This record gives sequence, C-alpha cells and structure tokens, in this order.
Amino acid sequence: MPRTPNRWTIPLTRLVEVWAAYCEFRRGQIAPSTYDRDYEKFTRRLKRMQKEAPHLRNAIAIRDWLLEHYSVETSRRTIQQFTAACRWAEESDMLPCNPFAGVGRHLRTPRPSDTNWAAFTLEERDRIIAAIDVHAPYYGPWVRFLFWTGCRPEEAAALKWGHVSPDCRELLISEALPQGQKEVQFTKNYRSTRFPCGDRLARLLREQQAAGFHRDGWVFPGQKGGPMHYTNFQTRHWRPIVKDLVEAGHVAFYLSQYHARHTWITGALDAGMTVQDVSYLARVSTAVIYKHYAARARRPIIPEF
Repeated sequence: MPRTPNRWTIPLTRLVEVWAAYCEFRRGQIAPSTYDRDYEKFTRRLKRMQKEAPHLRNAIAIRDWLLEHYSVETSRRTIQQFTAACRWAEESDMLPCNPFAGVGRHLRTPRPSDTNWAAFTLEERDRIIAAIDVHAPYYGPWVRFLFWTGCRPEEAAALKWGHVSPDCRELLISEALPQGQKEVQFTKNYRSTRFPCGDRLARLLREQQAAGFHRDGWVFPGQKGGPMHYTNFQTRHWRPIVKDLVEAGHVAFYLSQYHARHTWITGALDAGMTVQDVSYLARVSTAVIYKHYAARARRPIIPEF
C-alpha cells in the first residue's frame, strides 16, 4: 500500500498532548520509580524540544533533531517511547495513525559493554569484603549480604525484620526501595522469593539483630537511622576502595556494587545449582540466566587439542 505524504505529520504541540495523556494512562500501571526515572526524562526532552525547536511538525524531523542533540541510543529509546505513545493514541482514537511507526527502525543499538554482565571472582569478592571491613566497617554486613544473596541493592534496602523468619533461616524478598523513593514498591520484575538462609547468612542476620531491632525496622539501616543510602555508599566508600584494590592488582577491574548480584548468580551456577533454582532465588527469568550468565567464565579453560 503506497504511503501518503502526510503519514509522519504530527505537530510538536500535539505530540506533547499525546505524551501527557499516555503518561497519565501508564502512571498507575508501572512502578513509581520507573515513572520518575524514565518517563520524566522523556518529558524533559520534549520540553527542551519545545523551547529550542517549536517549528518541528513531523516524526522524521523530530527524530533528526534528537540525533543532533543526543546519542543514538538515547534517540532510539526516545523514539521508541513516542512510538508507543502514538500507538496507544491511535488505538484510543486520539490520532488517525501512528506517525512514528517505523521511524526508529534503522537506529542501531550500540553493543553492550563487556562489563555489563561481568562478575567478580570469589577470591575478589572476599578481598572486597575484607577491605570494606577495614576502611568502612559499618557497611561490612551490607556488602556481605549483597554478595551472599545476589539481592539488588534496592531490594536489600527495602528489607525489614518483618521479612525475616524468627530463626533467621528464611527471608521474604518481595519489595524494593529505589534510591530517591519514599515508599517501597514491588521488585523490578514483580517477583518475590522465599530465600533460605544457610549458617553463614543466618549468622550475619543474628549479628544485625544484636544491635537492637523491631519488626518494622530496617535490616540494614543507614548510619543516620533511615533506610540505606546505597548510592551514597557506592560513591563515598565502594568506588574508592574497589578502585584501590584494582590498582594494587587484587581485583582485575572495577565494577559497581550491583555486580555483587552477578557474582552470586555466576557462583551459584558454578557450584552446581540448577538454572531454575537460581532463576527463582534471583528473581530473573531463565532466559536471562542462559543468555548472560550460564557457561560464561572470566577466563574460559580451553582444552588442548
């Protein structure tokens, strides 16, 4: 079917209206942190566009303006969201067609960094824990917990004593507290886990309890008594400590505290746990496990042949 010349037409003012309506529609269906983190930044790009290029009147021109002012990946993600908003508007009889359909098809996604799914070795893990104990001892339990459970930092920050069994032998991981949010929300994939605690982890939890606790209290409180401010910890303590270990040759390369999760998943698979069990305990699909973790080693052993 031949395309009409006006298929891509959408004045910027109309796109702003459609985007605002779409955001309101989506607001109740997604986590507050996702809305604040992702949707707000697309709104800011639209506001900048209104200020600097109010003359834009079609999807092709909007795409090209984005490419002039942002990276290819940022432009691609933005076009992807505008496409979804206009698809919703078309299906809601707000637009006669989707002017962004196919517009972002040829924007290539850059290859992910080699460190995106990298993990520390178990020896490096233990060196990091030991260094934290020396230079930032308050955070030793927090770092151990991340390494020993594969918990996302926002999940560990949301953990309260009401989520821990009386004998410290089981955890309920069902909530997250992303940095900057005042209220807890569901985990990233809306999955929950009853995480069994071995002797090592149970001992850690009992030591945390020894400092005094109540069921509504944080398992890992911040130093000022509120929830753990894990981005502040990463900036002030994790990053300089781990980078010093890298410079000293004790750790191969720098990775963020989030990679404690990757380290646990990789170690669990190497120890012989089934992919299904690791998937459940890490609250991530088996497809992601197979794609990014299974059979991936820092230094693969190549047989002689």
